[in-house]
Amino acid sequence: HASGAFAEVANGSLVAGGTRAAFERAHARAGESGRATLAEALRAMDADGAVPSVWRLRGAVLDVGSRARVMGILTVTPDSFHDRGAYGAVDRARVRAAEMVALGADLVDVGGQSYAHWNPRVAAQEERERVVPVVRALVADGIGVPISVDTFTSTVAEAALDAGAALVNDCSGLSDDRLAGVVARSGAGLVVMHLKGELNVRDPAGYRYGDALAEISAFLRERCDRAREAGVAEEAIAIDPGLEFGKEPQTDLEILDRFGDLRSLGYPILFAASRKSFIGRTLGLPSRELLVPSLATAAVGIAAGARIVRVHDVAETAALARMLAAIGRDGRRGAAYLDRMPETPATAR
Repeated sequence: HASGAFAEVANGSLVAGGTRAAFERAHARAGESGRATLAEALRAMDADGAVPSVWRLRGAVLDVGSRARVMGILTVTPDSFHDRGAYGAVDRARVRAAEMVALGADLVDVGGQSYAHWNPRVAAQEERERVVPVVRALVADGIGVPISVDTFTSTVAEAALDAGAALVNDCSGLSDDRLAGVVARSGAGLVVMHLKGELNVRDPAGYRYGDALAEISAFLRERCDRAREAGVAEEAIAIDPGLEFGKEPQTDLEILDRFGDLRSLGYPILFAASRKSFIGRTLGLPSRELLVPSLATAAVGIAAGARIVRVHDVAETAALARMLAAIGRDGRRGAAYLDRMPETPATAR
């Protein structure tokens, strides 16, 4: 308190407040045990104020400072909960990818493995046979945006990167010990996601959290450190709290409520809630009726600091991201506005 900072324990959590200068003074005066805690608080303050404005992928640098970027989901499995296998054939996948780019997608995320607990895990060879021809075709088409591969398996990631992918979106938090090294050697980007439990397995009894954001943040920090030790560039890493992966709806909603806490990790944040079952379970609606609720969650995520939004509904989410960017101070500064809204009469004022 003499330093101008304060701390107290409330509901089992340590709550602290004060300016950065106050925390610096407290750190200088603290004993050995308190100094480590205050050093972590200072690190979090610095990271929260310095979230990167660019995300470096292989062959691309994505601006994530001016507005949130839209990652279009291209699922090439026969058991997708949303697309129902509509894009399994390479030609159909090519058409859908081009369509998403035209609608405003900044990246295309190709996935060949469903993670739903009601679908069986497929072998890496089958996943590779689904994903790699699509990645190769999209690269040949020159679709104009980076291609991501949604996989947790190093062999699939390596084959997709060899085919031209720029990014690996790993929904397992580096469960495959080789994956970070594969990404590092290719110079690709990496999304590190929090997962509690196992993919394709639902275990509600095991999804218990004390302080959910603290646990998720600690997991992501450790896994990002592991990726960097393997050679992945810091500016190539993004994080994802893993909504619905090893979580029940009440935890997912808590993550949304406290989403801004993740900024203290200092990495671009990927937001992925599009048409997920925790929304449907909350509202009692099927996937086909979750467009508006999904957009609501995306708005919350972007406002709290998400800079990549992984979605099924590209046009709607791209418009949302542009509007939220326009509202911000940087968006308003120097913006050019039309004399009138399109399709209004020429005489309208």
